[in-house]
Formats: sequence, structure tokens, C-alpha cells
Amino acid sequence: MTQFKIIARDDPHSLLTKEKLTSLLKRKGLEENNVSPTLVFFIGGDGTFLRSIQELLPVLETITFIGIHTGTLGFFCEYSDEELETITSNLSTLHAQAHTYKLIELELVSKEATSTYYAVNEVRVENPFLTLVTHVEIDQYPLETFRGSGLIVSSTLGSSAYNKSLGGALVDVQLETLQLTEMAAIQNNAYRSLGSSLILEGGKVITFRGDFDKAIYGYDYQSIHVNTTIEEVKVRLSKKTFKLVHQQRNNYYQTIKNTFVKNK
Repeated sequence: MTQFKIIARDDPHSLLTKEKLTSLLKRKGLEENNVSPTLVFFIGGDGTFLRSIQELLPVLETITFIGIHTGTLGFFCEYSDEELETITSNLSTLHAQAHTYKLIELELVSKEATSTYYAVNEVRVENPFLTLVTHVEIDQYPLETFRGSGLIVSSTLGSSAYNKSLGGALVDVQLETLQLTEMAAIQNNAYRSLGSSLILEGGKVITFRGDFDKAIYGYDYQSIHVNTTIEEVKVRLSKKTFKLVHQQRNNYYQTIKNTFVKNK
């Protein structure tokens, strides 16, 4: 039997939508399971989805996610709160409409241990206090020494998030990539780096080495507090995946247009 969980943003509209959806699903004979569900509905916006991923990380690969937006249309929330009847009437076909995506894996390596974190959109290494100086390697090949405020590595899905605000490229969701984008790089006669985003095929490993004193590490909406000296930062696409339902009528390019181009 399909078991479901609903994660809703904490606002009246989203919570009311959760109540309606819960009632419809139970009427269909589905059982609620908040520990190890096979079907997870997230109600609100893209931020709700990012929180859902972190909450369900241990059981992620057995779950199919379905997003219901109760505000503006996001990249992960493809159904509206007016389509609850449609959703619950077509549960048998939803799994067939799910796409599988890889998470980004972030490793912080110290002398004592290696800590691992997972993100949907991006991971970041930043230093808001001093210039961040780090050597950048791609599959152990020394690419550059970066000096600036920080570096961000985004997934294909994350190319339209923080990465875009930094001038990075939008990437078609059908491609599996990593994108390296600079934050406020120092560019002069003494110091120079790429000065543009670098899009890599998904099997690459990006390594940062340098003095990370006072650096801040982040992934999606979260920051990481470390109490040890980080010697190396590694970023790759993980073997850990998640499944997200896309409506067959929805077009990625239409979402791009509605979000970034079309005037309301």
C-alpha cells in the first residue's frame, strides 16, 4: 500500500491545503506514514521542497516527491492547490511521471574526520571577512588559484537559483552537470582567475584546497558550523538520488520564461 506524508509551509493557505489533501488521500484508502513514506507531498514553494529533502535524507531513495504551490510557481512545485482532485485521482500514473536526480555531495576534510553533506541546488565556500584564497582542481588537475569572496558549485537544477544571481548559466534540466561560479573574484595584473562560470559534465570532482580560516560553508538554505581546521573541500554529484514528479504538460522552457522573462 502507498503510504504518504505531507510537508507544508507554515502559513494558513498551505496548512488548509494540507488538511484538504490529507482528507482526499485517506478517502482513497492511503495510509499516512511520517517516518518512511513512499509518496511525499510538499506544499508551499521550492524552499519547502529543499527542507523536505533534508528531513527525509535517510529514506530518500524510496520516495516520490510531488510539489503543490500555494504562491508563485516554482521549479519544483508543478501542481496548484486547485488540482488536488486531479492529483488524487491519478496517483497510479504519478510514479511514471517522476524524474530521478542526483544530489550534490559536499565533503569537508580535516585531519580528524571527513563530514559529508547533501544539497539539491548548490554548495558554497565563502569568506565574508577576508579574501578567500583557494587552489581549484578538477579531477586532480590544477585549474587555478582563486582569490575573492567565494565559490559556488551548483547542480543542473540549481543553475536557476543562487548560481543565476551570480551571473552563472541556466542549464537544461535534461543534462547532468556541475557548474562552478565565482563570487566577487579579484581580477587584476597580479591575480586572475577564470572570471566566468565553468560547466562540467556530472562525473567530475571539484576540489578546493587552501587556507579556510574564517570560511563559511553552505548548502542550499543551510550553513555549516565547524570547530576544526578544514584542509580540503570536495564536491561531486552523489550516488544518492531523489525522484520528483513533473507534469507531462509542463515545459521547462515555459517555466524559465514565466519565472525570468514574462511580465505579469
